[in-house]
Amino acid sequence: PDPGVRTSQEEVRHGFESNEKLFNLYTLFQRQIVFSNMTIKTMKKSSSEVVLTSIRDECGAATAASLPPSVLEAWASIPPSVRAALASSDVGRTSLGSGSLSSSSNNLIDSSESGSSSTLEEESVKVEECPTTGAKVVMTPLERAPENVFAFTKTLKSESTEVVKSPAAITTTKTKVVTTSRGWRNVFTLPISYDVNMVPHGTLLDPANQQLLAATGVHPEGYNQRFAVIDAAVDQIYGDKIRKYFQVKGINITTCVLNGGEAEKRPDAVDKLLDDLCAYKLRRREPFLAIGGGCLLDIAGMAACLYRRGVPFVRVPTTLLAIVDASVGVKNGVDYCCGITDETYKNRVGSFYAPSACLLDPAFITTQDKRNVSNGFGEILKLALVRSEDLFELLEAHGAALVESLFAANPSTPAGVSDRIIDLSIQIMLEELGPNLWESKLERCVDYGHTFSKLLEMVPGADIMHGEAVNVDGFFSVILSYIRGYITIETVNRVLACMKSLSLPTNSPDLTKELAWQSCKDAVEHRHGEQRIPLITDIGESVCVSDITPEELERAVEVMKQFDH
Repeated sequence: PDPGVRTSQEEVRHGFESNEKLFNLYTLFQRQIVFSNMTIKTMKKSSSEVVLTSIRDECGAATAASLPPSVLEAWASIPPSVRAALASSDVGRTSLGSGSLSSSSNNLIDSSESGSSSTLEEESVKVEECPTTGAKVVMTPLERAPENVFAFTKTLKSESTEVVKSPAAITTTKTKVVTTSRGWRNVFTLPISYDVNMVPHGTLLDPANQQLLAATGVHPEGYNQRFAVIDAAVDQIYGDKIRKYFQVKGINITTCVLNGGEAEKRPDAVDKLLDDLCAYKLRRREPFLAIGGGCLLDIAGMAACLYRRGVPFVRVPTTLLAIVDASVGVKNGVDYCCGITDETYKNRVGSFYAPSACLLDPAFITTQDKRNVSNGFGEILKLALVRSEDLFELLEAHGAALVESLFAANPSTPAGVSDRIIDLSIQIMLEELGPNLWESKLERCVDYGHTFSKLLEMVPGADIMHGEAVNVDGFFSVILSYIRGYITIETVNRVLACMKSLSLPTNSPDLTKELAWQSCKDAVEHRHGEQRIPLITDIGESVCVSDITPEELERAVEVMKQFDH
């Protein structure tokens, strides 16, 4: 190369084709930046240029016995551990033949540094196969973020065969094509960790209990304000107590009160909460409280995910349904009315966004009415049917009494039974959701009761709550299991008796063959191309199926009519 032109690696590579040893040494000098976690700025620019110039000048001297002192000086400036790795790699990869710089290698390697068998770079390069295309992907970590950012090359080999027939001959042509591409990959594993805390019964709003205040985070001294979004029904019963709790502790609590019914679970409610968070000027790491039922918690989770691209929030569920369902996972969502189809879709807009903590105090349940308590049992019974015969037996024996007592202690229910039911329900949910938080696996037993219930809930004017719709769906799925021969009629009758004892509906006039088939088509869309509908094979056991037909659904609708609901 022209001495007046700055030498690039490609230019040096071209000039070094006749001297592999010299070129390898040059490459090692370049790579030492990565190995020593140094940046270009921290290297001595003059030394780098001396190295390039010296090697360039030496490229014609194939029989040179040693490198210039300037190169040795640059080599000596590299940390000893790095020199060992570089030099060992150089010796290991290159044969020392006539005309190679063997004496230079001896000068560069200390005897104590010659035992390494592989380079750091070779260990850090990752090779994998693209699961979609089958391309070979070679990823090299970048210096400043070696655990997260990789430069990659993708190589895809393909082969095609073309056969041409003519009167004289048959010509077969095989074409092999190799395509390459390059880019960068950013890898980051999002750390998800949140505690679901059982609070001593009835103590959460007691000023002597620090859990509620502690959940709102650690703040600088003198920062005496907090924010809470509260379900309107909860605010009527507990609003004064919530405000007094913080007043006693010298904290000014700002509240946003929203209606927590299913009809209000829309984007407008999220916007209202976002407006109030902006007016309050919530800080980036400041958790806010969400106190209410499942709909309110869904709205709060959506707002937390969106505000400043994500702020922490604390779930405080106040219904049985929310305690065992909405508070446990990481899903948030609202119903969405499409401006094109003019149809409303349940939970169509949402996010996976974990709370910073959950605080569960079952004492809230006792202020619900009987229908709402039964509604919560709809989700608990779902879990029993697909996962736990023990939980099912607890519901069989004590569910009716707990509905009547609004989940409070009563003479008919032994002490600890209600706590055991909640504990089992939460543990089952966490066991199912924990390894699959982002639902990468779509065959989920916890989707039981959530195939046909979605459209049942969205029927205009339908008077049906979420847990009730789940239960109607659940019994319809029991009938499908029976028709397929998965369970006996005795099991069907046992499940029906348990559902009725919990005051849960088992059928709906809106459950038609048309609605059922549309639900299956929606399931195919939602579950990425397959129905994946959970059906029980026994109490506590289930499978997912994807082959339910319209004829099967029509028969199930007719069989449903034979039972006393």
